[in-house]
Amino acid sequence: MDKPLLCLGTGLSLEKEVPCVDQINLIKNAGYDAFFTDKIKHSDYKDAEKYAERGAKLGLKYQSIHAPFYGMDDIWHDDSGELSDIMITDLLNSIDDCARFDVPLVIMHAIIGMDNVTPNKQGVDRLEKVIDYAVKRNIKIGFENTEGEMYLDAIFERYGDVENVGFTFDSGHEMCYNRSEDMLARFGKYIFSTHLNDNYGMTDPNELTFLDDRHLMPFDGKGNWDSIAERLHKCNYTDILTFELNAKGHGGDRANTQYLNMTPEEYINETYVRAVKFRDIFMNQ
Repeated sequence: MDKPLLCLGTGLSLEKEVPCVDQINLIKNAGYDAFFTDKIKHSDYKDAEKYAERGAKLGLKYQSIHAPFYGMDDIWHDDSGELSDIMITDLLNSIDDCARFDVPLVIMHAIIGMDNVTPNKQGVDRLEKVIDYAVKRNIKIGFENTEGEMYLDAIFERYGDVENVGFTFDSGHEMCYNRSEDMLARFGKYIFSTHLNDNYGMTDPNELTFLDDRHLMPFDGKGNWDSIAERLHKCNYTDILTFELNAKGHGGDRANTQYLNMTPEEYINETYVRAVKFRDIFMNQ
């Protein structure tokens, strides 16, 4: 029996001169089935409303909203609780936005900060409020592998049995932030979703930096896409294959110069070609 063909999705983060709401049209025209949006502030929920309306009109699934992550370290390491409360409020607001617009999944980082390596009970306890609220509102949380994978260990040790708590696999983060350690072997049993992208690994093996997280199209970096497909297959992954790509990179020697001469239409169409190529590899596992 043939396996069902997985849907393909991408994010509104092309870094091209096209308003986000109009990027949805390009995504639809390219052939994608779904999209996600990035770090919408709660005060800007009207933007999410526009995205939801445009997506519904075009028959695209609004796959997820990425919660803000600027203060995730405060949840773990702000002893006063004042900054932690601000961050938790933003996470709760992201859950509300998902519920308001029928988006089933919110993406969260476990931590931010390359030097953070000490998860603690304080942070795990504080996240209970967020997780309980997600359960109440019937929204799933996909915690993403970024730097500090030991924070994910702490979260899943405490909340791994909660049906609404799972893992979002970022292939590019694995290559740079996680030094190519197999995150799917470590967290794949919890997998909810993917952020598929490529890069060249760490520029300096001794120094983690966000600049190496370039979010190239698949097959443009050093990613082993046969291995990624095989490892996802071992996790019995059957949901949307979602790609998180960036047309510009971080500038300087980390600029994604290979895309600079593409029009927005050419860029998104080529991302879809790469997405289909990866899906073919995955479906043939």
